Amino acid sequence: MDDAPLPRLEVDRSQLHPVGDWTTLKLASVADEVLSLSGRGPWQLDARSLGRLDSNGARLLAMLSDGQVPRHLAPQWQPLFELVVASLEASRSQALPRESWLARLGRHAVTSLSQLDHLLATLGQLTLAGLRVFASPARLRLRETLNVLTASGAMAVPIIALLAFLLGAVLAYQGGIQLRNYGVNVFIVELVTITLFREFGPLITAIIVAGRSGAAFTAELATMRGNREIDALITLGMSPVERLMLPKLLGLVLAMPLLTVLANVSGLLGGMVVADTLLDVGFETFYTRIPENVAPHHFWIGIGKSLVFAVVIALVGCSEGMRARGDAESIGRNTTASVVQSIFWVIVLDALFSVVFNLMGW
Repeated sequence: MDDAPLPRLEVDRSQLHPVGDWTTLKLASVADEVLSLSGRGPWQLDARSLGRLDSNGARLLAMLSDGQVPRHLAPQWQPLFELVVASLEASRSQALPRESWLARLGRHAVTSLSQLDHLLATLGQLTLAGLRVFASPARLRLRETLNVLTASGAMAVPIIALLAFLLGAVLAYQGGIQLRNYGVNVFIVELVTITLFREFGPLITAIIVAGRSGAAFTAELATMRGNREIDALITLGMSPVERLMLPKLLGLVLAMPLLTVLANVSGLLGGMVVADTLLDVGFETFYTRIPENVAPHHFWIGIGKSLVFAVVIALVGCSEGMRARGDAESIGRNTTASVVQSIFWVIVLDALFSVVFNLMGW
């Protein structure tokens, strides 16, 4: 073993005396002290008690002396010290090249593809877990699924009911003003009902659920990753996908259609209030015209959309949660990404559904 003394610094007013061998394997004992003293310098260094020196030791001494060669430095270490100082000055003067727009575009494209790849991988894992549960229903985590149903469904009732009511009222008000100019106020029933059933009902529900439940899924899974709880499940031979992610998916799939129905009813109530107050279309007229003039398939299209939106929100929330590193910054970043991606995919899918249903004559 090497019995040479560990490096240390002796302070004498404005002078520092490095003592011992300043080599890489021994610098841990003095690195913190050097970093604390380097901000108070530059210092005058007297290297007469210095033993051996390597590039890392020379770098620490250069930080203390601001690149000045220490006094009484042995001749065999002077070329090494000057070489390290020159390297440090070159690295400071060398500016980082500015990233071109093409490089930025490529970096964002690679990041997006990586997110999509992880999203598809999560979809595959959830599909396989769902097939296993379907083949053996006893594997279903019923309590966790009901907890998700309560948190994502029952707890979201007030905010969805209120916003849908206001949305229906605004829709009836804005559309009614135009219809009143042509004396066809009564058609406000079809306008509000079909628009709510097909578009605004499932869409406003999905956006609210993405902000509530999607963000909660991501934050919960990311925190569990940071606490090593997911690693503990894997060590015990349990599947995080089956125990944590699948109940969230199933609970949200059960909650979304119910919340969409609630949004439809609340929106119709808001439309009825405005129609009765401003358009002379009474509650009874509004109520009786819905089954007479609005086909049932408009309602079921919205319910079908809500099921797809539920899968997308749960998928994105779980995927971003599993991608997080577990620290506070990563949790915040992935939670934000989860909400943004969920709303993005919901709107994109809603637009695609509109085009497809229009081509099919629905």
